Amino acid sequence: MISQPSPMAILVNVGGATAPAIHTLNEQKPRFICFFVSNTSKPSIQTNILPALQYQPEHYDWIETKAPQSLLECYRVLARKLPDILDKWGVLWNDLAVEYTSGTKPMSVAAVLVTIEHCSTFFYVGAKDSADRDRDGIGVVLDGKEYTWFQTNPWEELAVTARKEISLLFNHGRFRDAAQRARQLATVVPEDMKRIYENLAVLLDAYSQWDLFEYKTAQSNLQKALSALKLFLADRSIDPLRLVLDDFQMNADFLKALVDEKGEILHRLDTCDLISNAVRRAELAGRFDDAVARLYSALESLARYRLADAYQINNGQASPEQIPEALREDFTHRLLDESGPKPVLKLGSQDSFRLLASLGDELGQRYVNQQAELNKVLLVRNSSRLAHGRDPVKPDTYQKLFEIVMSFAGLTENDLPRFPVLRL
Repeated sequence: MISQPSPMAILVNVGGATAPAIHTLNEQKPRFICFFVSNTSKPSIQTNILPALQYQPEHYDWIETKAPQSLLECYRVLARKLPDILDKWGVLWNDLAVEYTSGTKPMSVAAVLVTIEHCSTFFYVGAKDSADRDRDGIGVVLDGKEYTWFQTNPWEELAVTARKEISLLFNHGRFRDAAQRARQLATVVPEDMKRIYENLAVLLDAYSQWDLFEYKTAQSNLQKALSALKLFLADRSIDPLRLVLDDFQMNADFLKALVDEKGEILHRLDTCDLISNAVRRAELAGRFDDAVARLYSALESLARYRLADAYQINNGQASPEQIPEALREDFTHRLLDESGPKPVLKLGSQDSFRLLASLGDELGQRYVNQQAELNKVLLVRNSSRLAHGRDPVKPDTYQKLFEIVMSFAGLTENDLPRFPVLRL
C-alpha cells in the first residue's frame, strides 16, 4: 500500500454495497464528500453511510446518474456537475481523491475518466488476501476486512496526447500555454515525474519571457530549469525531452551572452534576437504585421548602434557639432530639440542612415544604394494597421524586408537564435 496524506475531498462511488464507502470515509476523513450515485443507491447516503461515519464532514453533496449502465451518460453527468461542486466548496482538482470501488462498472470507469487528467490520488477498497473474502476467497469482501488499495495515476503512461499538446503549443509560439499544460500534467503524474514537468513548465515560461524581451528573467529561469532537468533526466535515456537538452543549452548560452555582453557584441546579439523574434511572429503565428514592425525596429537599431559604436553619436541626443557640414544646416533646421538643458538633434531612421552615409560608413552607403527598393517596402509597412494605415501586411512584403534587414546587418540565418522543435 502506498502511503498517502488524507485528501481534502473525495469523490466516492456508491452502489448496492455501502461498506467500501464507509470504510474509505472513516479511514480518510475528508472534509468534503461527493457521492456518485444511481437512483437506487442514492437513499443509502442517508440510511446507511452518514449514520456510520465516525466523524462529521464539513459538507457533502452528490451527483446522480439516471443511466448507471451507460458509460457515456455517467461520464456526461460527472463532467458537467463535478466542476461546479468543487467550485462551490473552493476545492482544487488536485485536492480531490477518487474512490471508485462501488456502483456499476460504467460508473467506476466514468469516475476515473473524468478525473484522470486532474487528480493524483485514486484508490479502491478490496481484500488484502483471499481469506478476507467469502465463497472460498473469490466472493465479496467480508465486513470489517476492507483494505484500501492506493493506485498510482497511470497518466504518465497515457499522457501521449498531453505531451503532444505541449509540443504543439510550444512549436507554434504559445509558450505560456505550453507551460500551463506542463504544470497541469505535473499534478497528476507519478511522484518521480512531478519534478520533471514542474521544471519543464519553468523552462517553457522562460521562453515566454524571452519572447517578451524579458531577458534577465528568462535567462535565470531557463538555466535554473535546464540544470534541474539534466539531473532528473540523467537516468531516463529514452525520454524524448532529453534529446533537446543540448538545443535548450545553446539558447541558454545565447541569452547569457545577451545579458552579460557590452558594446558592439551586445548590439549585434540584440539585433539578432529582434530579427529572430520577427521570424517567429511570421513563421509560427502568421502575424506578418507584427513581424514587419519588429524588422523595422531592427533596421532602426542597426543605424543607432553603428552611430554609437563607431562614432560615439547618440542619434536621440546628437549635438550639431557631430554632424558633417553637408547635413548640419538641414538637420538643425528640421531636427533640433531645444526643450532640454542644451539643444540636441533627434534623428529618425532615415536621417541616421543619411548621417552614416555622410560619414563614409559602409552601412550608410548600403542604405543609399538600396533606398529606392527599401522605400517601396516601407511604404507598404507604413500602410499597415500597426503603422499608419489599414492594410494587412502580405507575406511577400515581410520576406522582402527580412532579406533587406539581414543584408544590412551582414547576418545569415545561422546567426539567429532558433528555438528548439519539441517532439515529446
